[in-house]
Amino acid sequence: MNAILEKVRARVAVDFATADPAHDIGHVDRVAALAGEIAARTGADPRIARVAAYVHDYHRVEEARQDRRPIRPEDACGAVLRVLEECGVPQEWHPPILRAVELTGRYRFADEELDDQCAIAAAVHDADNLDAMGAIGIGRAFAYGGLLGEPLWDPESALKDVYQEGETSSVLAHLYEKLIRLEQDMLTEPARRLAADRALLLHRFAAGFRSEWDRGQARVRWDARTRFLSVEAPRGDDDEPVVRVSFRGQVRLTFDEQGQVTAVDLPDVPAGPDGAWTWTDLADGGPGRHVSGVGDIEVQLRKNQPVALHLHLRGETGD
Repeated sequence: MNAILEKVRARVAVDFATADPAHDIGHVDRVAALAGEIAARTGADPRIARVAAYVHDYHRVEEARQDRRPIRPEDACGAVLRVLEECGVPQEWHPPILRAVELTGRYRFADEELDDQCAIAAAVHDADNLDAMGAIGIGRAFAYGGLLGEPLWDPESALKDVYQEGETSSVLAHLYEKLIRLEQDMLTEPARRLAADRALLLHRFAAGFRSEWDRGQARVRWDARTRFLSVEAPRGDDDEPVVRVSFRGQVRLTFDEQGQVTAVDLPDVPAGPDGAWTWTDLADGGPGRHVSGVGDIEVQLRKNQPVALHLHLRGETGD
């Protein structure tokens, strides 16, 4: 069956020769490799998963041909079937492949239903989403945002609570509205493990971007929309190297009556030579409202002293 896979890959390479950089043959190759690995680990046929991955993005070909965006994956099933038939893909493979194509365009945060009843579809769905995360996912997001003419970031624009395919207010908004949320949409255990690391990298990138964008503003900055907190210590000797410690752990925030963060506790922070690194009493004020949750956290240290804290708070509870 390797001959069939080679035929499909060769055909796809021709059709995607003029694809945009975010949805080119490199993307399809990566998704095919990942889908095969996930399928093998979950007991599904990796050959079918790889073929499905190679044809999952034919709606991108239709978007370029029709000069119209967005087009749903299932609306390109006619083109997918032509490829399968021309390449001699067995008929019994067609249903799970078409199901995989359809599922790659579905997200819970778009108010759509997901199911893992088809192991092939689940493997391709997760592989496609994994390639939208991590370092390559960030590169793809900015490449596609440039194609659409989107700005890097617009802090004043509202973020979508319910995701919609197509243009958004900025590339960083797309990261918040879609890419970071993909971790919760993984259908297979192998993908969940990979997604956790890639999501942490996404949050670290977003935190660094926000810190550079907002440089020179208030020392403590809390954005309730994205649940992003940045704490910067007074500037010191910039010649000293900075050590970055990134991890996922518990966070407890205290807010005053104006909704500003006044204290941060990080019970899971790694202990340094002088004890745990924590932030408390960031601003004057008495007891306030407390919020606890899991955060993707980065601590920056200079001479083993904390000089910056960036975190994105995930699920939260109040007390």
